Amino acid sequence: MFSGKTLLITGGTGSFGNAVLNRFLSTDIKEIRIFSRDEKKQDDMRHEFQAKMPQEAQKIKFYIGDVRDIASIKNAMHGVDYIFHAAALKQVPSCEFFPIEAVKTNVLGSENVLTAAIDEGVKAVICLSTDKAAYPVNAMGTSKAMMEKVVVAKSRTVNPETTKICCTRYGNVMCSRGSVIPLWIDQIKAGEDITVTEPQMTRFVCLLTRQLTLFFLLLKMVLMAIYWCKRLLPAQLKHLQKLLKNCSIRKIRAR
Repeated sequence: MFSGKTLLITGGTGSFGNAVLNRFLSTDIKEIRIFSRDEKKQDDMRHEFQAKMPQEAQKIKFYIGDVRDIASIKNAMHGVDYIFHAAALKQVPSCEFFPIEAVKTNVLGSENVLTAAIDEGVKAVICLSTDKAAYPVNAMGTSKAMMEKVVVAKSRTVNPETTKICCTRYGNVMCSRGSVIPLWIDQIKAGEDITVTEPQMTRFVCLLTRQLTLFFLLLKMVLMAIYWCKRLLPAQLKHLQKLLKNCSIRKIRAR
């Protein structure tokens, strides 16, 4: 389905964007566009793929912009066939301290992406949400839950034969940037105690490679405004920490 097609990833310099490039850059896809606001991460990604995949790296196109600015996102959408909307404020503490910023990016930014996609005639948009949007108890989850409402509302205004819109939730991606496992690894390397907020806390963990299979399946069979949620395995922090042997644990308060 991607032969000769153009794929746009918002927030594409994160773990999700890197996983998509690693898996599909070597296929016959025409172009993968990385849209984000961080020029340093874009430059790092450019050099990384030029080094390890020199022949295919020319398929990657980088666009500087912000989903909060609809003009910048429209500029990146000309000729795009499919979109993965992954741009978001995802850190729970950051969203808790600056909830309006979470609204601007996760809610209003998503509205901009969908509006631009409809205007540009994009075939399908997959919006990435989180398990924290289910009965949210924090600002990040609440903003993502609102994003899902925007997806449903927006889908009512467009002909599905023109642009299909879908939303999927996924959980805590193991070893992704900002997750607890890389933090523990850094603490162990530094000879420090590993920190645990609350051992009884439950996380729904997943591997990004397996989630990618679901995301690309959605592009093939996407239905309007449908939530697709892969069953995830629950794990308490105390279970994860048991995987690390001979490590001292320091409990810190829940944020």
